[in-house]
Amino acid sequence: MGGKGAILLVLAFSTLFLTFGHRFNWLATDSVDNLSHYYISTKAHSIAVSAANMAASEVFMDKTWDVGYEDIAYDGGTYTVYISNPTVSTTTSTSSNSGKGRSPVAKPAICHIPPGNPSAQKTLYVGASAVAAHIAHGDFIGTCDGSVASNDMVTIVSQGTYGDTTVTVYVDLRGSNFAKFGNFYESMGAYPATGDTFSGPFHVNSKLTTYGTPVFLGKVTAKNGLKKRGSPKKPEFNSGFESGIDIPLEFDTTGMRSAATDNGKVFKDSTGAAQGIDVSFDFLASGNVKYSERIGAGTWTTQKVVPLSTLAPNGVIYVEKGNVFVKGTLNGRATIVASKRGDAARGNIYQTDDITYADEPSTNPNSDDMLGLVAEQNIRLQHNSDTVGDDIITMASMFALNGNVGPETALINDPSLNRWIITGGIIANGIRYTANYSGSTPTSGYKFVHHFDDRFMTTVPPYFPHTQNFEIVSWYE
Repeated sequence: MGGKGAILLVLAFSTLFLTFGHRFNWLATDSVDNLSHYYISTKAHSIAVSAANMAASEVFMDKTWDVGYEDIAYDGGTYTVYISNPTVSTTTSTSSNSGKGRSPVAKPAICHIPPGNPSAQKTLYVGASAVAAHIAHGDFIGTCDGSVASNDMVTIVSQGTYGDTTVTVYVDLRGSNFAKFGNFYESMGAYPATGDTFSGPFHVNSKLTTYGTPVFLGKVTAKNGLKKRGSPKKPEFNSGFESGIDIPLEFDTTGMRSAATDNGKVFKDSTGAAQGIDVSFDFLASGNVKYSERIGAGTWTTQKVVPLSTLAPNGVIYVEKGNVFVKGTLNGRATIVASKRGDAARGNIYQTDDITYADEPSTNPNSDDMLGLVAEQNIRLQHNSDTVGDDIITMASMFALNGNVGPETALINDPSLNRWIITGGIIANGIRYTANYSGSTPTSGYKFVHHFDDRFMTTVPPYFPHTQNFEIVSWYE
């Protein structure tokens, strides 16, 4: 029995070793295969990412770039980059102010289907000359889901190939929108000081000077650094401070006028005398708007009442060489633009009473009511019987390109002290005082109460001004 037991033991161990040996060999072979696949896919991914970065750099340097790359050899593999740049013409020369004075050029929508990865399909807007090449490798004309896709975004589709593996990287870029700022000033003649609390992102295109202990809830950026004054010199930056950030204060009035012409509303002198025009708007919670106009020194027309969606389907109202007077309760989305067109007395917006939303974001964060006020000159609270002695509410993002935002002087000098309650943002060339003071105590005018509308970080009023430069809003691999 001892000899048989030994033989059985040897056979058992031999079988065991043979089984495990085969398993070890299989694991070794599988590990090599996995390593090889990992190496190939990693190389393809690195090539795609490198090409995406090169393309993004081109777009950052030239907003109109949409050439892309076709089958370029790189690091043992190849890359191809498609650019969807729907709102610029490839035949227009570029400049440091590319985009100014240029009308959008429509480009066809293409549903791009990456080779071997149909689930990663994406709608692109490409030049007409590129359509045939896309169709040749399986793309088709139209949006991928048959809907109307966003066409205000530049999309980079970067495909890196190594061996038999192709990896696709998508990068979406969009002009950073001024509406994302709670406060934005080209320069500041008044200092944020003790007792001041600023909501939302804050930027100044000069040196930021603070006095005492102002509080900044959003991130603060400045072009030329920070100077602290007062006692104690302790500004509070809850979301950080960064210097060296330069964001030119500009916008393309031609683009907004084009949008208003295409599917919005343009108000201008129709007599041929090239006079200025005044337009008053009273928004109604029903979704309608009352409006009246006055040419030059003439009389006001009888008020008309129409649905906002009928007056300006895309929400853009452009008053050429005019001043705007606005109040009411907005139900919908709108941007009102006042341009001066060479007349120094025009291009202003006057708020004549409260401006509120029918569905307020403070109680419903999903509210889709949204207003942009864009003035080439100033935005003012008007001195009248509806504003004197009362708190004033403004729900809007306000943009004053060459001027500032604030009450008329008569309101500041009125003996009463009231509140100006803003939900939104102020973007302006300079800052305007809102009250008279005795020492550090306001005595007349308005105490400033500001709350940033958080919705403006991701959604903005129609065609609200964009910054000059692009930023990456999505990177998908």
